[in-house]
Amino acid sequence: MKESARNKAIHRLLSCGTARDKALMLGLLSLAVLGAAVAVDFLCHLFLGPTSLGSLHNTYWIGFFFVCVFIFSAIFVYRHDIQAKPENLFLAIVLSITCFSSLAYGVNKPSWDVDVHFSQVIIWSNPSLKVELSAAEARMVYGWTWESHFSLVENQANTNRINAEASSIDGRVIEGSFSELYQNIAYLPGSIVYALGSALSLPFSVKYLLSRLAFALVYSFITFFGMKKLRSGKMLYAVIALLPTAIFLASNYNYDYWVNAFALFATACLIRELQTPDEVMSLKRMLLLLGAFVIGLSAKAIYFPIVLLCLLIPKRKFSSKKASRLFRAGTVVTALLIAASFAIPYFFVTGPGIGDIRGGDEVNSTEQIAFILSNPGEFTRILMAFLAEYYSFSGSRGYIAFYAYLGYSSWPLWVVAFGLMLFTALTDKGPADKAVCTWKSRTVGIVLNFITMAMIAAAFYVAFTAVGSETVAGCQPRYLIPVLFCTLVFLSSPRLAWPRKAGKHKTWYHAVVLGAMPFIYLIGYWQVYISLLV
Repeated sequence: MKESARNKAIHRLLSCGTARDKALMLGLLSLAVLGAAVAVDFLCHLFLGPTSLGSLHNTYWIGFFFVCVFIFSAIFVYRHDIQAKPENLFLAIVLSITCFSSLAYGVNKPSWDVDVHFSQVIIWSNPSLKVELSAAEARMVYGWTWESHFSLVENQANTNRINAEASSIDGRVIEGSFSELYQNIAYLPGSIVYALGSALSLPFSVKYLLSRLAFALVYSFITFFGMKKLRSGKMLYAVIALLPTAIFLASNYNYDYWVNAFALFATACLIRELQTPDEVMSLKRMLLLLGAFVIGLSAKAIYFPIVLLCLLIPKRKFSSKKASRLFRAGTVVTALLIAASFAIPYFFVTGPGIGDIRGGDEVNSTEQIAFILSNPGEFTRILMAFLAEYYSFSGSRGYIAFYAYLGYSSWPLWVVAFGLMLFTALTDKGPADKAVCTWKSRTVGIVLNFITMAMIAAAFYVAFTAVGSETVAGCQPRYLIPVLFCTLVFLSSPRLAWPRKAGKHKTWYHAVVLGAMPFIYLIGYWQVYISLLV
């Protein structure tokens, strides 16, 4: 009798039928996976030789092998959810790869402008918004841009050195202003963690890693909740959320992770309303939709045109004509307020000035504006030529497979990810998308995408590009990520949906997409970083 009860309990656990069983099974498998990762790492160094630290184990490699096998374990645990609730597997995947990546980068600055972003984290970790830097903080704010600490010995020495410097005062002071709170909301998760770490007297390296980890957690959960909103299109959403460059950004100091996550979430809320044309839109969902755009675009208000996608919601979604008019007015006002958050300071406070000094000595915003006004036709030609390359297939590598200062992953990974993005854009449709994929929505989506990117390119031409240049400097392809889903989701038709019906084929469709995307990132991550840490 006892053996029969035990067998039933094991069978129930292996079936992963309840949330409790799934959590328990995932925990048990994680322990087994950790043991397997340690064994694989030991065998690798047994054949390849010891690390630069003289050991037969490499913490970075163990973490990498653990995440790889953990994803297969998660697929097993959530196998019954893959068809109807793929977001559960998605959360396990995005959490594992972003958290591991965030920690594995160590006390380094592999991403763009980490010094600027880290300084904001420090500022907002102090209630007075005025901070006297320690020597360690000054090193990260004013020190090197990127050093190739690919040796474990160098990595350890760098960590020890910067921890030792944390106890001495540099003397330089950085400060902020509460009037800039809206533009800096994206830093608050990291700032809160950094403040707690300081209160607990944690070593600098631990505070630095945990603050960055906060960004990975926010990105993972916000994108998860966005996927839950959708009735279909979840695989296209997952592909974009798991693009290697998007994951790289979510694992480093920046505000792009915030914009990318909330742009996906807000668009998912919008698409959910379009997919349920006969369901009255409640006040709570109206506020959630517009509020997500307000919060998400705080760091990059120049994306404000995409808020106008909310005007696609049909009148029959509202309880009355008055409610419809109020929502549409609220949409326009929201877009204008977001735009005003950067337009007013630029035009009425600071003015165009001389531009970003990182663009070089030939940058002068005032003179560039004069050039544009005196040569509008020439400027239009330059802008259109730049955008043609920006939207090209070759340009897509910059927002798919680019790891900033670490470089690009191999081209097959980029091509496969691009192919999956197009494939899911065409086929990840359902009956509910009949009200989504209309010519009106396609036109509005494409036009707003183009207007947004043209504005961004024009802003970089003014602030970052030499006067009269034939191209636009500094406008990187990664700025397309926030508008990918809200454009591609409209382009196909339910007639192209595949597979047509829910069932075994749909389960495999989701499993292949969700299984492929994290490994496209991880293989690239191995190529540009992890494999070099010896």
